[in-house]
Amino acid sequence: MTNQIRPTGSGMLLTLIAVWTAVGSCAPGEPEAGEPEAGPEDHGPIHWGYEADDGPAVWGSMDPEWALCAAGEAQSPIDLTRPSVGELPEVTLDVPSDQEVEVLNQEGVVNALDNGHTVQINVGGGETLEVGGKTYSLVQFHFHAPSEHTLDGEHFPMEMHFVHEADDGALAVVGLFVEEGAENPSVASIWERLAAAPGSEATVRIPPEFGQNLFSGESTGAYYYSGSLTTPPCSEGVSWYVRRTPTELSAGQIEAFTAVYDHNNRPVQPLNDRMLQFDESPTITVR
Repeated sequence: MTNQIRPTGSGMLLTLIAVWTAVGSCAPGEPEAGEPEAGPEDHGPIHWGYEADDGPAVWGSMDPEWALCAAGEAQSPIDLTRPSVGELPEVTLDVPSDQEVEVLNQEGVVNALDNGHTVQINVGGGETLEVGGKTYSLVQFHFHAPSEHTLDGEHFPMEMHFVHEADDGALAVVGLFVEEGAENPSVASIWERLAAAPGSEATVRIPPEFGQNLFSGESTGAYYYSGSLTTPPCSEGVSWYVRRTPTELSAGQIEAFTAVYDHNNRPVQPLNDRMLQFDESPTITVR
């Protein structure tokens, strides 16, 4: 289904040009080669999370390969404030629709391609993000509460990250804020899995109107910047596209998520010398 989002002019925020909503923000979905095996002097994979002893403040010291989590200069998330006004390239976003997807309930994390304590939906249906002629394949999407990005210093109750990867390994994430409002039928089948045991997997069907329900309303613009994964190893060079117009979930749906996955957000990081751009009326096509 094609959904033209036309906020204030040319097009709507969901034409996400090949580098749009998240993480992750968080790394793509499946481990590249499985979990490492424990050796004689090895105590196994490193588990990280969001508590004091394994959370964002100590990620950079938990593994030498995660040094960017502490020392990186282009990290995510950030506060979306005082952007430069610019024009984004045309963006086209294919959102999962009417297909079976894998839902993974996560707790302790043992691989950088997992996403912390959250519910992650692994996609294999060929959905893509095209930005300025470059194509990224949707790998997975997941949820954070509260939002990882802030808007002028304020959190939203939740944030969705759609993680995409190009053939050359480049990552692009489309971020979608969630505010309290009407009940959203698009997440109903996923929410049935929220109370499942950590580590459990299940297959659910995404409804045909999934994208239409999530990327609805007049677009009020999109932010773009170059950042990182918001989870270890905090790799940089990730293209972020964050839609200013939020989607709605009901109070009950938000409470159902936060009852299981609460405060799975990395704090905002300094912008440093990066440019944050904002396009009030990007040409974004969602289908």
